[in-house]
Amino acid sequence: MVTADIRRLSARFGPFGTSSCSGFTLAELLAVLAIAVIIAALAFAAFSSTYSEVCLKCVMCDLGGMIHEAKQNALDSRYYAIGFNPGHGTIKLITGRGADGKWNTADDEVKRTVRLKDKGGGLEFGYGTCGPVPELAATKSGTTFNNNTLVCNPQFTGSPGTVYIRSGNGSAMALTMNTHDFDYSLRICKGKSWTELKNASFRVGQILTR
Repeated sequence: MVTADIRRLSARFGPFGTSSCSGFTLAELLAVLAIAVIIAALAFAAFSSTYSEVCLKCVMCDLGGMIHEAKQNALDSRYYAIGFNPGHGTIKLITGRGADGKWNTADDEVKRTVRLKDKGGGLEFGYGTCGPVPELAATKSGTTFNNNTLVCNPQFTGSPGTVYIRSGNGSAMALTMNTHDFDYSLRICKGKSWTELKNASFRVGQILTR
């Protein structure tokens, strides 16, 4: 019986020490590897683009939070400001002017600082290839605020101006402060055209979902 079993196995799988099943050829393995590399590259590019955009929106959420805090303190008859430093890539929430009596200088009283490089996504001040928002002033530094400072005061007005921040994937966002209603607007550019995010200041935390 054992001999019969061996004969049946040999007929099915070939003689012992050999195999009737052929493996992958080198060409087939290389083809599979090439496809895997292409898929990985496409996935990485998509992830990188999405990651950069999320980082950009996170910074705008931080900036919106700073403005809301500054406005709240302005209601209590206190001056607050947001200082932009394109050279250092920082945004600061300033609670008071220093001894020199000026905003956005070295002796300011700073409550919080956002560093663009720490947020990831290759963030920088500027609008890149998107260009400035139509009908708004162009800027090389990335901000049109006087002295790169947005001031909120007890008169319930804010300094007029726009700040642009762009990401490593080419998308950009613009925040424009309006003096007439003590509010701001947000716009986003993912190619060549700007799109306004309606009522952005009332739902600043929700722009991550757009």
